[in-house]
Amino acid sequence: MKTARIISLAIISALIIGTPVRSKEDNSFNLRVVLDPTFYCAADHLHIPGKVENNSDKAVGKVKVEGRAYDENGNIISSTTSWVMSDNILPGGSAQFNLEFLEIIGPIHDKVKSYDVKVIEVQ
Repeated sequence: MKTARIISLAIISALIIGTPVRSKEDNSFNLRVVLDPTFYCAADHLHIPGKVENNSDKAVGKVKVEGRAYDENGNIISSTTSWVMSDNILPGGSAQFNLEFLEIIGPIHDKVKSYDVKVIEVQ
């Protein structure tokens, strides 16, 4: 297993709830985060789904992503992490993820003004 490396990626995406997304890129592994529209589950938690695309010519192992939700002043309301749904992403392939924010429920939804998602670990 390769030594875990921390990298950061995020990509701007249109959101159903109209929340702007912060963007940061680091192509150390030539990975790209693509976000799908956010949603609220039956338990009323905010979810940010998406996928990590491997745009390199080498397979990567497990990939962990982190999402952070911010208020109007840029303060972090909540953060969460998740492994993508694959242990191996082949060149040109992708793997899905679903970040669930357990603390963002009910009236806290309206406090979320932006968020970002980045890759934080690659094995």
